Amino acid sequence: RSHDTSSYTRSAVLKTWISLSQAGAIPVAQIHAVTDMAIDRLHDKSVMVRKQALQLLTTLLENNPYMGDLNPEPYREKLSDLYGYVKENLPTHLKEAHEAAIAEAHENEEGQETIMQLEQATLAAAIAEAGSMDGSEEELSTQDNEFRSKVEALKFAQSALEFIDQYENASANLHGMLLSSNTSDVTEALRFFVKAR
Repeated sequence: RSHDTSSYTRSAVLKTWISLSQAGAIPVAQIHAVTDMAIDRLHDKSVMVRKQALQLLTTLLENNPYMGDLNPEPYREKLSDLYGYVKENLPTHLKEAHEAAIAEAHENEEGQETIMQLEQATLAAAIAEAGSMDGSEEELSTQDNEFRSKVEALKFAQSALEFIDQYENASANLHGMLLSSNTSDVTEALRFFVKAR
């Protein structure tokens, strides 16, 4: 509905997302899609829709699940630490497959890009493995519980970095709103930057 032909409908959709964000009712898995939708609506032809998009971005920034500070460096450090842990504690079958794939890549003199793709595939497999571990915390071993919690923390840190990147990539659009000939665009952009500060 965010691309509906009626600007009123597009605006109402954004208002609904604002309400959900203020209530803390947007799941972390949906934050990126909602943020992308709001950034996309900054290019809308209707002033009312652009205003709602800016308000949604401001609300998402204020109510983000990644705590107050959106400095990417702590998340990058945490992600690096967590990735190291996950890589060291991979389930046996994943560790063997990873080592075999890396050895084969080196034998075939594959480039660094191929090795990075193998690392990402191993990480994706570890995330899937942690998600498919059956049983409650009491039923799983201490090692499996720790692995699963570290993978969840890794997913959270990745999600936070993606959220930060979305805002950084949208900064040109947001700065452009300050130069708009429409006072509503400028006012909402100023409100956004005051809150973002």
